[in-house]
Amino acid sequence: MAKDMIFKDVEEQDFYTLENQQGSTRQVDEQTLDQYLELMFEDLDQFIILTPPCAQRGIRYLQARLDQDGQVEVELAVQVPGGIRLLYRMVSERLCRQIFFDYFRNTFDPDLAEYQPVEF
Repeated sequence: MAKDMIFKDVEEQDFYTLENQQGSTRQVDEQTLDQYLELMFEDLDQFIILTPPCAQRGIRYLQARLDQDGQVEVELAVQVPGGIRLLYRMVSERLCRQIFFDYFRNTFDPDLAEYQPVEF
């Protein structure tokens, strides 16, 4: 039986972190973000996680992966009492790119009603 889970919050940091299957970097700029996204769009086994120094509009980090149908599952790590709750939405590559760049620029203001809880 699947259930909605609350995860431990991520501590604040003094830098952005960008992660994928190959590792992570603190040298995050738009060019590097674009490269990480391109790798994810080309490989079903790849993922991407973007973590800013602190939560932005209650979102602690973003993560995404490509599914077999060519859609991208974007997950928001939303801060809630007691930790983080993951919400997801299936989007196109174009919209995924827009979400990640808006989040990197601290202009991402999602409508959480468009997202569903990730169930485990």
